[in-house]
Amino acid sequence: MFQYAAARKLAAKGDGIVLADLYFLGLQMQPARKYRLDKFRVQAPRVPWHHVIRYNPGEFLTRLARRSLSAPRAKSLLYRFERFGFKSSCDYRFYHYKPDQPLPPLQIGRTVSERHFHYDPEFQNLSGNLLLMGYWQSEKYFSDIAPQIRADFQLRAPFTGEDAKVAEQMRQCLSVSLHIRRGDKAVAKDFNASESAYCLRAVEWFRSRLDSPKFFVFSDDWEWTRQHLPEAPDIQYVAHNSVGQDLEDWNWEENLSLMSQCRHHIIGPSSFSWWAAWLNPDPQKIVLSPPHQRWLNFRNCDTSDVIPSSWIQIDDR
Repeated sequence: MFQYAAARKLAAKGDGIVLADLYFLGLQMQPARKYRLDKFRVQAPRVPWHHVIRYNPGEFLTRLARRSLSAPRAKSLLYRFERFGFKSSCDYRFYHYKPDQPLPPLQIGRTVSERHFHYDPEFQNLSGNLLLMGYWQSEKYFSDIAPQIRADFQLRAPFTGEDAKVAEQMRQCLSVSLHIRRGDKAVAKDFNASESAYCLRAVEWFRSRLDSPKFFVFSDDWEWTRQHLPEAPDIQYVAHNSVGQDLEDWNWEENLSLMSQCRHHIIGPSSFSWWAAWLNPDPQKIVLSPPHQRWLNFRNCDTSDVIPSSWIQIDDR
């Protein structure tokens, strides 16, 4: 969603369109993820893996070798490609960022690779047909077209059934969404999961400041959630979209849209709940977040621009 929003901002400068290159979605994401942006009103036609040749011939050769050869043979061939200058510039360069060294160019040919994790103001000067590589996790990349982004991320179909019932309950009370992100983040070294101390502290923060708030809880680990945050008169689990053992079969887009219907939000160290909170357009909303330093654990990674300045970061440990 961050990647689409950043690309949408550049496309909005002219009559451009955003194309979705899904090559890395099934290749590098473990477990593999389904493409879900088409559940929203996003206009991003998919392109085949070889479409990249128009932007980055080195990346095309890299993909071709990996698709056609065994891993050892592909590695050997790619090494030869590099010796002749055919090297892909599609890498995540922010891993190598060092604040005491000059920045490399943001654009390499027709490829734009994020050179550090925090906001890069030179991004706004880009134009033309480009291939974007990076996370772009800051609203500063697209805040000036916020209404358009929020419109794009509306579900194509209206709420029905249990979704409509829960959305109406949210409208009738001082609703607070609480997203508990565990799953693969609970064991991954580069990411952080929601912790019980933060969830309980955030709930008490709202209880002490609002008159009878009601918390609508969303989670990817209901066993952990039931153990650490039991249901109570003011705590309601929203689990009807979380059916089945395979998390990729869950209705994530409905959950995200439901969370955005709440008046206030408690997010985890997760772009999923970040977007649910951001999609709520109410300027009076209150959003609680873990400290930005807990967003992820990538090396040389400055996360200070991830959390909008109007959101409240509270200690999560």
